[in-house]
Amino acid sequence: MSDYLMEASYFPGCTMKTGVEESNLPMQIVLSKLKVKLEEINDWNCCGSSSGHAMNHEIPVGMGARNFSRITPGKPVVIPCPNCFRNWATAKHHLENEPETKKKYEDSFGRLATDVQLLNIYDLYYQVLKKAKEDSVTFENTKPLNGLKVAVYYGCSAMYPKDLRPTDQPKDSVEQVMKDLGAEVVVWPWPHQCCSAFVSAVYPEIAEEFITKIVGGAAAAGAECLVTTCAMCQMNVEMRIISSNMPNPMPIFHLNQLMAIYLGEKASAHGDWWKFHLVDPVPLLKKVSLWD
Repeated sequence: MSDYLMEASYFPGCTMKTGVEESNLPMQIVLSKLKVKLEEINDWNCCGSSSGHAMNHEIPVGMGARNFSRITPGKPVVIPCPNCFRNWATAKHHLENEPETKKKYEDSFGRLATDVQLLNIYDLYYQVLKKAKEDSVTFENTKPLNGLKVAVYYGCSAMYPKDLRPTDQPKDSVEQVMKDLGAEVVVWPWPHQCCSAFVSAVYPEIAEEFITKIVGGAAAAGAECLVTTCAMCQMNVEMRIISSNMPNPMPIFHLNQLMAIYLGEKASAHGDWWKFHLVDPVPLLKKVSLWD
C-alpha cells in the first residue's frame, strides 16, 4: 500500500519553474503535508502560452503533443498554472478529436498518452481532502482559517471553456476546499471575471475598470480578501488596486498560501511569501489570528 494519498505527474510550466515563489514555495510544503507525490515530467517544454497561440494555432497543439509524449501513462497530470492547464486541455481536445492531428504528432514524438486526467492544483486539493475524509486520514497541527472572509476568484481561464474542464470535478472546487479549511466563503458576482490579463500592459484604463468591478463586488459581498490560483490574476488585481488608489485595499492570496497556513505553517516564518504582495496581507492575517 502506498504511503501517499495521491501520486501524479507534474508539469510546473515556465512561470512556476522560474518565478512566483510566493505561490510555488508554499505549494511544495502543502503537497508534502498532504502526502502527495508529484514526479516532474522529464524534459517537458513550454505549453505554448499566449504567444504561441498568437503566432499560429498549430504551435501550442504541437508543443502540447510533445508534452503528452513525455508523461507516464495512467497517472494524472497536475498543472498548477491555469493558463498552462487550458493549453494542455486544448491540445488534449484536438488530439482526441482529430485523428489525423494525433497521427501526425505520434509520427514525430511516439505514443501520446492523451487518456490521462489533467488536474488544476485546486482540483488536486479537492480530491486529496475528499479522499482523506473517506479514509479517515487526519493532518497534524492544523490551524483552521476561522474568521477569514474570502471571495474565491478563479479568473477567466480556469473554468472556461467548459469543454476543457475535467468532467468529474465540481464547478466549485476552491469554494469547497476553503470551507474545509474553515474560512467563510462569500457569494459574489465576479468569480470568473477577466482580470484584464495582458491587456493591462497596453490599456491600463480597461484593467482598472475590470479590477474596480472585481474588488468592489467582493467587498460589497463582505469579503476581506480574494483567493486565487492564478499568478497573473494575483499580480494584475493587486497592481491595479495600488495604481487606482482604491480605498481599503484588499489583499489577494494564492490558494497555496492559505493551504499552508491551515496545515500548520507559521505565516510569520515566511517573509519570502509576503514580500512580493503589493497589498500587504499581514494586517488581515493578524486581525483573524493567523499570524504567529
